Amino acid sequence: MKPVYEEFEGHRIEIRTREGKSELLIDDIAVPYGRLPDGKFFLDEYAYDWTDDLAELARRFIAHGERVKRIQAKALAQKGK
Repeated sequence: MKPVYEEFEGHRIEIRTREGKSELLIDDIAVPYGRLPDGKFFLDEYAYDWTDDLAELARRFIAHGERVKRIQAKALAQKGK
């Protein structure tokens, strides 16, 4: 897998090879992932979404986390009323 470096919604996604294995980092934190028998990637913390593109999966994971933060903030704001 070729190295990937990109910014997405204020987060840095990096895919690099270390000791012969690809490693996914989001904001310089290693994110564990696996592969299904058909070759699609999944993240341990986000295993219900699969894709052939590890960088795309990282973008989906980040977008999901941002949605969760918005929902939690909205719920807290409504609770405080």
